[in-house]
Amino acid sequence: MLREGEWKTVKIGGMTAVGYVSNIVQSEFYGYRVELTKVIWITDGKYLLRKPSPGIFTEEQLEPIGDFWDKHRDKETLIDLALLTGDKKWFEELTGRKLKWHTVE
Repeated sequence: MLREGEWKTVKIGGMTAVGYVSNIVQSEFYGYRVELTKVIWITDGKYLLRKPSPGIFTEEQLEPIGDFWDKHRDKETLIDLALLTGDKKWFEELTGRKLKWHTVE
């Protein structure tokens, strides 16, 4: 069973989106639907940080993120991502609480 906050990937057309589970809804007719807030788009080996945007998917459409973060440990990018997603706790972990918190508009 998925939990809110888990990072997943999903294929959308010729691109892959990376995001976190922001909500799980159970309906009697459709079963579980997962709201994945997408923050990174991968196309042709390039990574694009985007304004977080939610999308609704089935659990079967989502893939584990695997070692994505281990492969992409560019700390500045992760700090930008924490700001973009509004994750203050993660931001503080990444910066050692040394930088001033502000959100990205």
